[in-house]
Amino acid sequence: MCEKYPKYIFDSFKLSDKVAKLEDHHIHLFSVNSRIYDEKKSYSDYFLDDDEQNRAMQFRFRKDHDLFVLGRYITKVILSHYTDGSPEKVKITLGETGKPGSGLNFFFNISHSEDQLLLGFSKSEIGVDIEKTDRKTNIEKIGQSHFSDTEYRYMMKCIDTKRADAFFEIWTKKESLIKGIGKGLHIPLKIFDVTSPNGMVLWKMPTEVNYGTWYVQNLAVKEGFKAAFATPNPECRLSLFMLR
Repeated sequence: MCEKYPKYIFDSFKLSDKVAKLEDHHIHLFSVNSRIYDEKKSYSDYFLDDDEQNRAMQFRFRKDHDLFVLGRYITKVILSHYTDGSPEKVKITLGETGKPGSGLNFFFNISHSEDQLLLGFSKSEIGVDIEKTDRKTNIEKIGQSHFSDTEYRYMMKCIDTKRADAFFEIWTKKESLIKGIGKGLHIPLKIFDVTSPNGMVLWKMPTEVNYGTWYVQNLAVKEGFKAAFATPNPECRLSLFMLR
């Protein structure tokens, strides 16, 4: 261990006690409450390279800055755990569409909302999304604009008290898929459906040849939030770790 890095940065999560190495067909998801790591603000000084420091400074709100930094910190610690390396040597790069990568034999994705982060790691492509279930969201207008006809009907059939939950369940699935594929806004949200009982994404236009077969699933992470992950691996073995 390099002497200039405080020991607590490396052993904060005690990953060796909780998390096995990432094998084929495994998906590791980490749900993180950022508030309990407030005392570790100094990780930004040790783990962010110059480009990441510049990106962090561009956030308008301090909470978004802190979530970005914490996400990078945890990602590098976890990737170093998988590779038996050192976090300060992990380099995170951005693809043409902004999807993060590391050059290692792992895929990962990060999402944050309010004080919550969700991170996903796999040996195949993966996307994750977490959203606070804001009851002020105009779910009917957004659903009509961005959901497939099947998804919109599914949401509208729910009773009023359950409709917002249905909206965010669908929304997080769709967002996790978009992030997993890594094409961003190039994929219109209306051209696929995520309400299949077996989790398979159903394409509404002849795009499957381009985007392949994907599966989406919701997660129970914290009351007041909805979360989901997307994977092309139908036989994945899921592990969810709560870092709280």
